[in-house]
Amino acid sequence: MQSIDEQIAELKKLTNTAKNVDLAKVLGVSPKTIQSWKTREKIPEDIFLKARQISQNGVIAPPKGYVSLDFYEVEASAGHGALVVSEEKSSDIVFSETYIQNEVGVKAANVFLMPVKGDSMYPTLKNGCLVMVNQIDHFTGDGIYVFRFEGQLMVKRLQFSKHGLSVTSDNDNYQPWELSKDEIMSSDFEVIGEVVWSGQRM
Repeated sequence: MQSIDEQIAELKKLTNTAKNVDLAKVLGVSPKTIQSWKTREKIPEDIFLKARQISQNGVIAPPKGYVSLDFYEVEASAGHGALVVSEEKSSDIVFSETYIQNEVGVKAANVFLMPVKGDSMYPTLKNGCLVMVNQIDHFTGDGIYVFRFEGQLMVKRLQFSKHGLSVTSDNDNYQPWELSKDEIMSSDFEVIGEVVWSGQRM
């Protein structure tokens, strides 16, 4: 039978951690809990199950009633646009599924999170804030959208206009501009989704 120190060493190996404080963080317990395991010389079996799951998958399934949303490190520009280099998913953020469906009003399976870069949408969206984007493939009505135009990824307020779409920033320092009907129909323009929620530091 393994000693308590050997069991903790096994947990660290499974979770790829070296210190007790890092192990505690990965397992979702306090460092004092690990100390109590050593005192009692016993570690709950579910802790080993969680550690093995982390070892196999690198992630832990969210609790019942919660959903893990994809988080993209690509920065949607709220300034003049930023060239999209990569859209690889890097990590997940967990939300209440009921909150997304009832309060935000969208399907959890259809949304993802990404950060905003720039100040053109200030004060509605601050630089560095997270936005929840409901994936759609076309403009559905006035609102804030994430879209691509000429290789740039942007987050702006889109509105119908006589000539096509009006692109507006909430920051008065940025001038509105137009997307013609031909530009909207071209391969240079693509709606990624509509911003339905934002989270930012006060």
